[in-house]
Amino acid sequence: MRSLRKTGAAGAVLVSVVLVLALLHSWPSRGYSTVDVWQRRGALHQDDRFNDHHLSAIPIRVRDSVAGLLSRNSCVCEGDSGGLNLPFSQLLFPRVSAHSLHTSFRPSELEELKRRRAHEFESYQRRAQTAADLLLIAEANSPLQFPTQGVEVRPLKTIIIPGLALHDSPRDLYTVNLTAGLGTLNVAAEVEAVRLRGDGDSHMTITSSALNSLNRQLQFVTYTNTQFHPSTADTVQFETDRHQASFIIKIRHSTTPKLYNTGSSQEYNVSALVTIATKTFLRYDKLQDLIDSIRKFYPTVTIVIADDSENPQSISGPFIEHYIMPFGKGWFAGRNLAVSQVTTKYVLWVDDDFIFSSNTKLEKLVDVLERTTLDLVRCNTSVFFQSGGK
Repeated sequence: MRSLRKTGAAGAVLVSVVLVLALLHSWPSRGYSTVDVWQRRGALHQDDRFNDHHLSAIPIRVRDSVAGLLSRNSCVCEGDSGGLNLPFSQLLFPRVSAHSLHTSFRPSELEELKRRRAHEFESYQRRAQTAADLLLIAEANSPLQFPTQGVEVRPLKTIIIPGLALHDSPRDLYTVNLTAGLGTLNVAAEVEAVRLRGDGDSHMTITSSALNSLNRQLQFVTYTNTQFHPSTADTVQFETDRHQASFIIKIRHSTTPKLYNTGSSQEYNVSALVTIATKTFLRYDKLQDLIDSIRKFYPTVTIVIADDSENPQSISGPFIEHYIMPFGKGWFAGRNLAVSQVTTKYVLWVDDDFIFSSNTKLEKLVDVLERTTLDLVRCNTSVFFQSGGK
């Protein structure tokens, strides 16, 4: 009897193993890929910034330890690889996968989407950047050439300082000194016939008997921020025997642009671009008139309501967000609450006794904002009195 039980148990185990192996063999493996999310620059010597026709013939030797610190737009999204393809393995042993987002769109939509994103990014740049962000190089009125503005580094990161050069009269030996306050100086590549002293420190001296070799070396001077601060600036001293100059390196995190779908070129997608916000107190009849008038012309635009009434009433409906506040908190607190809940590109502020009419054209306000760098626009309002009122 025991022998039969053992034989039956062994047979059951054998059948289970065969079934598991068959399932593993037939189970589709999950594909993982690597998605390059940036356009990378080439090697250091291929960078256009270093291809000055007067100096490009001078050979260099790249310092990998320093050049590797430079931002080269080399971010990639990589999925995990390896592991057994077991059933429910993603639930039991989660792995990271990488997918190309453009595959979520039909080819016919992709080009139009890229065009709208490019247009939106250009609009963002017009708003976010000013003339003070442009890189300006002070040509050598003195023998020293250096950037006057537009040099920026992220905290604790490394950049190449652009535009450094010396334009001096002939002499036996040329020497320049650089001094930083919140970081260190180094070179991403070395040039023959140039002597470095203090590379990797806050004060660095570069010496050469050949002016072209010195200027070639200055093309590869790097700055590394070593004292963390989320938004500050470092003053770098650049000097030679009889002349001295200073320039600023901004130290701050770059802002990630948030791009919005503005709609097709024929018309704006107002519902995706605009949120209507208001603050109410007791006047629920006026508020309902406002909501009804908005819905007549813009049925899918989100309405955000901040309410500090003593006995708040329920206000519900599609695309309506009603936020209850403590009694009597006031208009300013209500405005701050309502605006804090806005996730669209623009917000339209209205009083709770306003009414939309056929002359209310949010598209025109959006068009002005989209075509300019203005942050605020307004439109005229009219006051209506009931007949017989005083």
